[in-house]
Amino acid sequence: IGFASKKENQKVYDRFRAACDKFFERKAAHFSSVDTEHEQNLKAKQALLEEMRAADIKAGGFEAIKAFQRRWSQIGFVPIKHKDALQKEYKAVVDGMFTTLRSNERDRSMNRFKERVSNMKSGSQLRSEREKLYNKVRQMEQDIALLENNIGFFSKSKNAEALIADVREKIARAKRDMAGLIEKIQLIDEESKQKETK
Repeated sequence: IGFASKKENQKVYDRFRAACDKFFERKAAHFSSVDTEHEQNLKAKQALLEEMRAADIKAGGFEAIKAFQRRWSQIGFVPIKHKDALQKEYKAVVDGMFTTLRSNERDRSMNRFKERVSNMKSGSQLRSEREKLYNKVRQMEQDIALLENNIGFFSKSKNAEALIADVREKIARAKRDMAGLIEKIQLIDEESKQKETK
């Protein structure tokens, strides 16, 4: 804009300076209240983490985890210097909850399967069930081999880290599922031996 006339220049500058001072005072007051709010949010999230660690997830199930996740997101922002460490801690707690539920669900599933197998009357039913599971294991072995082969192709392309991580997660999941099927086959084998000795 340039300078005003000599007569008006100092008055205009003083008004401008007063407006700037007022702006920066209000800005400092605003961010001071934001900092206080962020500190309160930090304490609330830390308290929620403690509550999550103490919770009986087996009793609450997936709904309990969802409720904790909702509460976490409703709390709001924390000071930037604590953000990454707090988020990492939260992720570890949630992952632990899901692992607990999955293992609990796996135990229940295995118990249901044991009961079903023990109720099978004939050896042909056991053989049929075993054959079905065995075929699933063979198919999973082929799927895992294909996924592992694909990783070799992805590693040669640029920016493939996310894709490779996704494929590795699929492989790990398939191996866990396959281990469960193998365990079921072993249960059938044990049940078959018991029925033969009776």
